[in-house]
Amino acid sequence: MRPNRIAGYYGVDAVPGFLGRASDLSHTHLPELTGLRGVAILIVVIGHLLQRVERFYGREALSGMETLVLGILATPFSGCRLLFCITGFTMIIYIEREAKKHSKIDDLNLLKNRLTRLWPPYFIVLFGTFTFISLTGFRPEGTYQFYAAPDSLILSFLASSLYVHDLVFDTFPRLFPPGWFLEVHFQFLIVGPALWRFYLRASERNGRAVTSLLFLSATVLIAIIAESYGSRGIQYSLLAFLPYFVIGALMAELGASGRSRALDLTPAAKWPIGSLGVLALILLGTPCGAIWWQLPAQLIAIAAIMLACLTGQSTFRRTMSNRALARIGTASFSIYLIHLQILQVTMPIVVEHYRHLPFFALVLICTIVGLVLVLVLSLGFYWLVERPCVALSLDSKRWRSRTARFS
Repeated sequence: MRPNRIAGYYGVDAVPGFLGRASDLSHTHLPELTGLRGVAILIVVIGHLLQRVERFYGREALSGMETLVLGILATPFSGCRLLFCITGFTMIIYIEREAKKHSKIDDLNLLKNRLTRLWPPYFIVLFGTFTFISLTGFRPEGTYQFYAAPDSLILSFLASSLYVHDLVFDTFPRLFPPGWFLEVHFQFLIVGPALWRFYLRASERNGRAVTSLLFLSATVLIAIIAESYGSRGIQYSLLAFLPYFVIGALMAELGASGRSRALDLTPAAKWPIGSLGVLALILLGTPCGAIWWQLPAQLIAIAAIMLACLTGQSTFRRTMSNRALARIGTASFSIYLIHLQILQVTMPIVVEHYRHLPFFALVLICTIVGLVLVLVLSLGFYWLVERPCVALSLDSKRWRSRTARFS
């Protein structure tokens, strides 16, 4: 019994994303979507890594070309946008699947299930960082967010734990600046199911195609207003990022209804379209123009990626299904939780040690060293922290199910 239990917690077979194979939208798990999540988190990590290289090397020492290249490639927000889309996609797949089993979806239970899986590892990182800084007095070098409001580190810690730091203080979480991304996710988990029910009721009256266009257009307009006129906390809230969740949800609805076949691309076209979609999303990651055209362009790039990844068979879809990307995608939450701390500590050392090299050679060394350290340590965190938390939440759910069955 005990070996079986250990295998259930830690075994490779216990993690669907570790199996490289393509699937269809009727399946609970989509390996190609896990691989796409791996691509997204790599964009985030490389973007943050290049930002640290730029800061620790010194912006004043960079040439115009070097600044331009870093500005184009250091775009972690592009990966975050793609992850938002994937969250919207997976939530709707879950809701549609549950709707077939039950007459009513329990929004509170959906939120609770997600939090029991995601909050414990997040809290462990927050508490560990808070304890380390409080005991040692360490102040991170080259970071702007740590010295923001509030002055009290305890208040910042409590607000971050409740996913409200950005909304309350109009600043990135001091202990974990990427926590803004998790706060937006939390907001979507609260309002997403209700918005989707509203969309379904509206589509029954007006038709899916018209409702989809109006729904997406409305969220784009809200995002543009929030970004242009909202406070800093609003600019990093769900209002500003809702279109990315919605495009994922609409792609899931399109696939589940079978209408995606009408938009299916030829296998030969999917690799260039999917790859160009990823490249375009990266290039559009830094503000380079008016938001009224840049945001729709990002959504078009994401839609192209999703179509190439999830319709028909192609080299692009098989690439997204390979085991290496699946491993990274499966551990993407752990990678997101600890990658910045690793880079914050290691990049100053590497930059200083190899500063004498040509700049792009330095960037290459930093990228190799940073990626290796992040992936190795993050996978360790996944197996030792996140995976047991997931397994415990599943065990708790099974226990409650058995209790309800016999009560």
